[in-house]
Amino acid sequence: MSDQLVSPQDTYGRLMSAANDSRRKRSLEAINEACRLLHERHSSDFSYKTIITLANDRGLPVPGEKSIVNKTGEHYRELIQAWKLASLPKSSKTKADPNDWIEHIQDPVLRMSVSLLAKELRALKAKESRKAKHSGAPIILGSAAGQAISTRPLLNDAELAALKAAIDPALLGLVGLSIGSRGELLDVKGRTIHKPGFCDAIEKVLAVQVK
Repeated sequence: MSDQLVSPQDTYGRLMSAANDSRRKRSLEAINEACRLLHERHSSDFSYKTIITLANDRGLPVPGEKSIVNKTGEHYRELIQAWKLASLPKSSKTKADPNDWIEHIQDPVLRMSVSLLAKELRALKAKESRKAKHSGAPIILGSAAGQAISTRPLLNDAELAALKAAIDPALLGLVGLSIGSRGELLDVKGRTIHKPGFCDAIEKVLAVQVK
């Protein structure tokens, strides 16, 4: 956590002061410049390969990858790590609470009141958001009497004729069937073929279809 509090330039200055030869200083300077460019580009890729490639493109005397990863390259790795930490997205900034200002209200009673109002506002916004998500749901239109209009497809002539024949007493009688007092369909022995309401249901379907 303490590494995150030290700026890359502070780390760079300390490492440059501790460097005991001009070659190391040139290498540190090259790495620092390459990392600075990546930071300005808002890049999150601080891999050694990326740093070396960028430095070579700019003609910077950056050390090779082996020099960075071996034991004597610890100072290079420290500088790169400092830049990498500085370039990480700050969660506290990217996901900042819009109500942070409330915590800075000095009066505790006023702060609590404002906090409660903010919570109510968030709840209302969440409710509206949920409504918006369901705005794409199918809408059932109503008639003038307030009843829902059926969206089922109409039956064709053949289908209508078949339903009519299913409850036609004359046709049913030809095959020994009849309609009971409760709309059930009975066979010649009085046994129930279709439950009570069968004929009534078909009549209702026909009534809707022929409108």
